[in-house]
Amino acid sequence: MKSILLATDLAAEADRALERALNLATTLSAKLHILHVYPAYSFSKEKKSASLLKHDTEESLKSYLAGYKKLKNLQPTISAIEGREIFVEIIQYAEKVKASLIVMGMHSKAKLRDMFVGTTVERVIRNGVKPVLMVKDKPLGDYKNILVGTDFSAGSKQALHVALELAPKSFFHLVYSYDIPDTYIGEKIIQYAGDVVEKTENDKLERFVNENSKVIKKFGVEPKNICHRVAHGAAFSCLMQEADELKSDLLAIGTHSRAILMPYKLGGTAHDILNNPPCDVLVARGL
Repeated sequence: MKSILLATDLAAEADRALERALNLATTLSAKLHILHVYPAYSFSKEKKSASLLKHDTEESLKSYLAGYKKLKNLQPTISAIEGREIFVEIIQYAEKVKASLIVMGMHSKAKLRDMFVGTTVERVIRNGVKPVLMVKDKPLGDYKNILVGTDFSAGSKQALHVALELAPKSFFHLVYSYDIPDTYIGEKIIQYAGDVVEKTENDKLERFVNENSKVIKKFGVEPKNICHRVAHGAAFSCLMQEADELKSDLLAIGTHSRAILMPYKLGGTAHDILNNPPCDVLVARGL
C-alpha cells in the first residue's frame, strides 16, 4: 500500500481517524495525504470570502495537525478544497493521488438528507471504487483482532485482501453466515436438511480460504493466526455477535457493485453495520 488518503471534517472526534491514518502510514511506509473539503459558495460576490476561507481552513488544518510528532517523519500533503458535494471531491482526490485506501471518521446522521441519501462515508463507498476504513475507536496500536465477514463475493474477497495488507500480524477470524429455508415437512427431515446445508456451506468456506491461500501466505500471516467458521443466521446479527464475543478491533466486509433497487443506498448489511458499528469498519467493493 503506497498511498493513504485521510478525509477529515475536523469534527471533535476526527483525531481518532487521524491517529489511525498516522499509524497505518507509519507501519506500511505509505505516503499520507490529508484532505478537508469545505462548502462551496454560490455567488460571485462571495468569491473573495471563499479565497479567505480556503486560507483560513488550511491554516486551521495545519494548526490542528501541529501536535502530532509522527507527521514530521511522514511529511504528508495537506489540502483544503472547496466542494458542493463533499463525497465527490473525496473520490476525485483519492483518484488524483492514487490512494489505495480512504480513511474517514464516523459521521452521525443529523439531517433529513442523510436519512435518505446516506452519510458522506456511505456515499464515498457507494460511488467510488477505493476501499474505505471508517474509524470508530481511538487507536491503541496496530489492529490485533480482525473479523472478516464473507459471502464469497468479489467485494468480500477484496475486503479480506485489504485487511491482510493493513495488519498481517493480526489474528483473523473469517465468518460466513447462512440461513436455512423454512420448511414444514417434519422435524427429522428439517434436521437432516439443516445438516446437509451446513456441510455445503462449510465446503464453500473451505474453498474460499483455499482460493485465497496464496494471498494469505504473501502477506506472511501465520496459519495459526487465521481461523474460519460458518454461522447460522442473518449476516448483520451474526457479525455483530461475533465482533462482540471476539472483541474485534476491525470488521472487514464487502459490498456489491451490482445495481440495486435504490441506487442511492448501500446494500443492507453494509448499511446497517456502518450505522451501528461494533468497532472500526473496513468496506471494499467488488471490482
